[in-house]
Amino acid sequence: MVLRALEFSDSISDSPWFRQNLHDHEVALDDAFKNIKLIENQCKDLIACTKKLSTAQRAFAKTLSEFKIETVGTNQTDDERFIATCLKEFASLINQVEDERMKLVGQAEESYLEPIKKFRTEAIGKTLKEEKNKYDKESSKFYSTLEKHLHLSTVRKNDFREADAQLETQQKNFFQASLQYVAEVQSVQERMRFEFVETLGSYVYSWLSFFHTKENYMATNAEAEELKKKLLASHTKPGNDERRPTPSIKQGYVYMQEKSKIPKTIGRDVLGRWTKYYCVYSRETRIFTMVSANSATKTDMKSAVAQTATFKFKSCSKRPMDTIDKRFCFDVCVEEKNDVMTMQALSEKDLGEWIDAMDGAKQNSYTAGENPSCSTYKQTEYIYLLPFLLKNHDED
Repeated sequence: MVLRALEFSDSISDSPWFRQNLHDHEVALDDAFKNIKLIENQCKDLIACTKKLSTAQRAFAKTLSEFKIETVGTNQTDDERFIATCLKEFASLINQVEDERMKLVGQAEESYLEPIKKFRTEAIGKTLKEEKNKYDKESSKFYSTLEKHLHLSTVRKNDFREADAQLETQQKNFFQASLQYVAEVQSVQERMRFEFVETLGSYVYSWLSFFHTKENYMATNAEAEELKKKLLASHTKPGNDERRPTPSIKQGYVYMQEKSKIPKTIGRDVLGRWTKYYCVYSRETRIFTMVSANSATKTDMKSAVAQTATFKFKSCSKRPMDTIDKRFCFDVCVEEKNDVMTMQALSEKDLGEWIDAMDGAKQNSYTAGENPSCSTYKQTEYIYLLPFLLKNHDED
């Protein structure tokens, strides 16, 4: 509905066209009052449904978290434990979403519905009732006084000064009421554009933002899953035709053989204890660093640093399988010692990466007879590549 503007000059003239235009504005405000009340009720119904939905979601989450798969046999399988964990995580995610949903519901009732109701009752309602009643009352008084004044007879030779003054006063009151009423109607119409529309817009936007946040979460979660797959694929065993570039820094866990003090026999070394280390080798500096990876140092990095050994790398070679009772072994020679450290990689691929990183293909291979016993290594307080060790330790 398109309305003509209400002009103050028209309210003074009080023409039929002004009265019709004013009536159109009153009808529009009355429709707005009814529609806003309908919106309030529908919002309340929506909030009530949302609360019911939240209650149902939480009940569903509770059932998921308490769900148990019957175990066939004496122990749960890895799949059964994984399913139970996933159900609990899913339930936790549902509860987190519902926590945010209830915050939104609380904000909707306090921050949006109350201001809308206040605008409807105190702005539109007051204008259509109080201000309109004042205007109608002063209009009736003025025109009633005017008719009486016009019907005064001149035959009786009355003094009209008092009647003229009364009419002038009544006319002034009518003009004031008319101008005030027009101003109130204009004010309510302008306020509706920002007080009601902006408040309702904020209410709708809050709901859309809530679901948009969930969409962002789902998109981010999908990206994270894709990244996990790519990262996993990049660290799986490549095919025969695929070869990863040699990194400037090679790091990872290895096992080192502590040589037995029993004299070695011909052909094979006597097996000693194998100790786990986390090693870092830099191609640029040719520094080989070893950090003990026993159970104590996993939770105490200071202890691990105290047990760190750093050497200047000299050469390495793959260990022939007929000289040792372990797979994936290689020998490392350092400048500080004449000893050769025999180490075991985690896989054939891991072994190849250690050999490639240390330029093992360019080095001469050791024979069993040239492999001296391994002694304890000198520890040093000057730690090379310590940032890489600390970063990797935190990730593990």
